[in-house]
Amino acid sequence: MNSAFKIALAGAMSVASLSCVAMAQTTTAPMVDTTTTTNSTTMNDKVSVVMMSALEGENGNAKFAEIEALSKSETAVAEAQSTLQSDATLSAALTAQNVQLENVVHIETAADGGKVVYVK
Repeated sequence: MNSAFKIALAGAMSVASLSCVAMAQTTTAPMVDTTTTTNSTTMNDKVSVVMMSALEGENGNAKFAEIEALSKSETAVAEAQSTLQSDATLSAALTAQNVQLENVVHIETAADGGKVVYVK
């Protein structure tokens, strides 16, 4: 009788665990928010916006120096503005995040194909 009870209990536990998995698979609500904001960095739809002021005080002093130099280069800023003018999707994503497009100083393409936009 003890063996029959153990088999029945094991069967009930395996059925219970399978029903939980089935419930988890039928959910339709997203589990993760797609918009993240940290300090002066905003990320949405593979577009990350980094404020230069966020780089200045952190361990990103080298990155800050690089972006600051680019922000003073008319050629680099013109290239960033040209990229914005030719990429309507990027411009729309930045406008949706309340970024003033004239303040964009540099745009990098991330490893995943997204864009990192540096704003003064």
